[in-house]
Amino acid sequence: MKKIFLVFCLTLSMFIISCGKGKKASGNSVSFNMEAEPTSLDPQILTDMSGIFITSMTYESLVRLNDKNEIVPAGAESWTKSDDGKVWTFKIRQGMKWSNGDPLTAKDYFNGIKRGLEPKTASEYAFLAYYIENAEKYNTGALKDFGQVGIKLKDDYTLEFTLSQPAPFFLKILIMPIYFPVNEKALADNGESYATEANKSIYCGPFTMEEWVHDNKVVMKKNPNYWNAQNIKLDTLTGLIVTDFEAATNLFENKELDLTKISVEKMANYEGKPELHKFPDGRVYYLGFNTSNPVLKNLKIRQALSLAINRKELVNSILNGAGITASGIVSNGTAGEKGDFREEAGDLFAEYANINVKQLFEEGLKELNMTPAQVKLHLLVDENGTGKKEAEFYQSQWKDKLGIDVEVEVLTKKERIARAKAGEFEIVRYAWGPDYADPMTYLEMFHSKVKDLNFAKHSNPKYDELIDLATVNQDNKTRMDAMKQAEKLLADDFRYSALYYEVGVYLINPKLKGVVIRSVGDSIDFYNASITK
Repeated sequence: MKKIFLVFCLTLSMFIISCGKGKKASGNSVSFNMEAEPTSLDPQILTDMSGIFITSMTYESLVRLNDKNEIVPAGAESWTKSDDGKVWTFKIRQGMKWSNGDPLTAKDYFNGIKRGLEPKTASEYAFLAYYIENAEKYNTGALKDFGQVGIKLKDDYTLEFTLSQPAPFFLKILIMPIYFPVNEKALADNGESYATEANKSIYCGPFTMEEWVHDNKVVMKKNPNYWNAQNIKLDTLTGLIVTDFEAATNLFENKELDLTKISVEKMANYEGKPELHKFPDGRVYYLGFNTSNPVLKNLKIRQALSLAINRKELVNSILNGAGITASGIVSNGTAGEKGDFREEAGDLFAEYANINVKQLFEEGLKELNMTPAQVKLHLLVDENGTGKKEAEFYQSQWKDKLGIDVEVEVLTKKERIARAKAGEFEIVRYAWGPDYADPMTYLEMFHSKVKDLNFAKHSNPKYDELIDLATVNQDNKTRMDAMKQAEKLLADDFRYSALYYEVGVYLINPKLKGVVIRSVGDSIDFYNASITK
């Protein structure tokens, strides 16, 4: 076995807030806008950014990201990898405790991953563990004996993973909640209500959850039992749920928030001021088209609906420049073969630049024997940020260029996600942020074996073949070439169509230091944060 001495450097964009001048803060407490109610705070079930952020603060993963976005030890103090890249052995840090005083051991990590793979759990992120030998078979029910899955408890503080094939990015995905530990006692005591309230779980991260007022706030307190508690500087961390960035901006100005995204309307008021920070965050916004709808089953109709949207105008006029025009589903800032994957893969919309969208739309209607007046479509967006404003823009683009009226429904983010995953939509505006620093984090969710996250049911055997190849191949050029081909297939299908890459625009109290805002994993990291008095 070969000892791993080097950390894996993640190359996506990251921003560290350092010191500055500002208004007086209250003690060692920080409040921030988490924007949306978590769909769940159960690590093996959640999929949304609010849930990932909270659980990353309240549970201890095997590894964490540092302020340079490098993988560093956390629950595992060290690890080794076999020469063939298939067997990974993790030494669990001794002396760790749950918030109730129970020891945290390798068995808790084993239990968490096993629970995430159990079919009855119905974890949407189970596919992130499919790199483990027989994990997919167990998750799909083809294999009943978990003992044949490549996860073994060697002793109380040693956990071993055997992969079906070497996975070059395996270490990077261990930051995801499906790999988080589970306490058997807490799970048994709470049953179906496990992790549905603050007091329905126990915690092992730098913070414990003190209070969860649904659709309002989450309050976290420093965990005295945490193994690295002496280096956690904040005593209280409060996440407010404010979907309207205009309202959040007002709360920041009233010193009720230390960190929030800002409304695009108020950005100009803060230009040049120390509170304002901008950076690309890797999140891609895109439209999903439900092809169970007879109209949207027609490729030319989907193409026309997508290409009718002027993405440059969208970014400049609607987002006030807080975005980058999309040229594929993989965002810029993602490492490719030698440089940036997006630059290497190119603009996948370029070949359609001179197409007549009205003519294309009419050709599609002719194939369906329909007129524009017969087209009745419905767009779902959520209330967060610019969702409603964007919807009005898409409506006007489709009306002006295609001659159709599209109805818009504005939902909470939680409702929008639920409707999309249930297939209860025709067109939906969706977003995806990278879980780890590899193009695969964008592309693997459109594999036919992925269920809820592939909500528009993209299915292409050639696409699956290319993604499968990129999953296991050790040669970087081969992997990247396969993913570039797969992304082109996805783009040409127009079942999913990228709109823009988000540029995060934040207001941050200049007295808040050490908070990391990144584009992978937990997007806002308070692990090393402090606030001056």
